Amino acid sequence: MSQSSDLVKAPTFSEVETSFSKLNTAIICHTKWLTEWNIRVICKIPVEAQYISEKSHIDCSFGQWLYGEHANFLRQKPEFSAIKSLHTVVHDKMHAIVNKANSGEIITRNEYESFIASEASFSESLVKLRDELYKLLLSFDYLTGVLNRQAFFHILEQEYARIMRFNEPACIVLLDIDNFKNINDKYGHDAGDKVLISIAKFILENMRPYDSICRYGGEEFLICMPKTSVDISHNIIDRIREELSQQKICILEDNYIQVSASFGIAPISIENLKDTIVHADKALYQAKTSGRNKVKVWLDTKNQMIESV
Repeated sequence: MSQSSDLVKAPTFSEVETSFSKLNTAIICHTKWLTEWNIRVICKIPVEAQYISEKSHIDCSFGQWLYGEHANFLRQKPEFSAIKSLHTVVHDKMHAIVNKANSGEIITRNEYESFIASEASFSESLVKLRDELYKLLLSFDYLTGVLNRQAFFHILEQEYARIMRFNEPACIVLLDIDNFKNINDKYGHDAGDKVLISIAKFILENMRPYDSICRYGGEEFLICMPKTSVDISHNIIDRIREELSQQKICILEDNYIQVSASFGIAPISIENLKDTIVHADKALYQAKTSGRNKVKVWLDTKNQMIESV
């Protein structure tokens, strides 16, 4: 495996939420399809051609979801590929039973039990995938839609393991919204929530595809930047800082404010992952105390900071 292929883009809250909702709808459609099919076979009602065509596994309601458009993170899951295979088996066994029923032949118990077993395996995989998507939903911060700390630290540990294997640079960034308490005090907590949501959305839209972000606590966010040197990280974050400070955020009807943030950057240390967060926090503290709306970088080798402006 190449080093580049080791990087995995984390799904967004919207992608997971949409995938979860559509999967639930597809499961309901499959249940209705299965019920209708059983009624026809048991009651000896002629089974329509749509159940036995060669493309029935694609044309059925569940198949339309299965072979439709999906987020990349879902397509990459082993459970998703397994569902395709199991779904085809269910249809193949159903075809054999329908053909016998339509021709008046007796359907043996073994044949029907084999179909039920395949359907049970298929349903088990569906539940497993649905449960996994639900767990993913719980890994996001409910307000801002970015990752929560627990999910983010899992990604951070994976990045640390990758650094240990390949000895490549990577950085984390701790950012804090400037004067956030004043925003809450002056405009109310609803306005503060809108600021948090807006800034999280802006960072998400301006990060690189393989960067990750979490709500670290309160008005603080933590970013992981894989395969990134301190200089490159500084250039990217300083651009984001500048563009962010120019954004107008609607907090009330026809009432817009501009908000800045301070950033602390630290290269991920191969000695201790926890130290990296401490270093980023110290760099952030320097950015806040030197005037805010700045970027400070912790330099391990020289034990000093540099700033963006």
